[in-house]
Amino acid sequence: MLKNTIKYSWFGSVRLDTENVDIQFDTNLDDATSTIQNNLPDPNQGFQNSSIGSNVFDVIEKFLSNTEAPVCGSIIFILLKRYPNEADNSRLVSLIRSHHSVVHVITSATPSGGFQPKAMYSVASKTNGMGAFEIDDTFYFVTLRFPLYQYLYPVYATTIQVSGNGTKSLPDFCPSVSHYHNIAITCQDHVPIDSFQNLNLRWSSPEDSGNFSIYSSDTLYGGTYKNDAFEFQNVDYKMILEYNYSGQDVQNLQIRIYSEIPQSNWLPYSD
Repeated sequence: MLKNTIKYSWFGSVRLDTENVDIQFDTNLDDATSTIQNNLPDPNQGFQNSSIGSNVFDVIEKFLSNTEAPVCGSIIFILLKRYPNEADNSRLVSLIRSHHSVVHVITSATPSGGFQPKAMYSVASKTNGMGAFEIDDTFYFVTLRFPLYQYLYPVYATTIQVSGNGTKSLPDFCPSVSHYHNIAITCQDHVPIDSFQNLNLRWSSPEDSGNFSIYSSDTLYGGTYKNDAFEFQNVDYKMILEYNYSGQDVQNLQIRIYSEIPQSNWLPYSD
């Protein structure tokens, strides 16, 4: 089923948090799948000390500097079991942006080590990507809902902070074509889901309107990620977010819209 929606010409795969970082490149999905299946995680090869941070920053840099496969416009998808120890990601973000790449990451709620759980969430936020926090057993199911297959191209991205309950005006959404688009939202940048109650993203124009509601009871498998497809017209939409959290802690939200149609201009990045 997924093969019919694959739009990639190159595949690179690598195991994080091992002493030898060897990125394998393939030009078709079957070979890439075999490469991954033949290199499944082996605890004996991983870092044995929980205080050691993930080498995910170094792996991304190595991928972007490789001379075997093109990387401009690439999508980098990471399943993160160990948190990095680096807090400053400015250099990495600059490098990713210079290659017009997007980083998506699913971060484990039960890490094997490291001290910076939000570091890769921040990288995803600054590269028009998504950063979900999930329990390990649900990684596969959440992956199927990520913007990796049909809806690849970011056409709207904003990362906002909210607390308590209220309403916030967001940047307008101006789709270049009338078509279905995928809306993806993270309701917070950590687990567990402790204070989130509900969100309602509303869009309106003189010609069309709609909304996407999320409740704490229907987030995917108790994680932070939710998505769905909606049809938009080629008009300018006003975007409004209604939010409700039980506490006053500041929550960081990613709100994205992805298209299955490539855009003529790259969506600008923002902090």
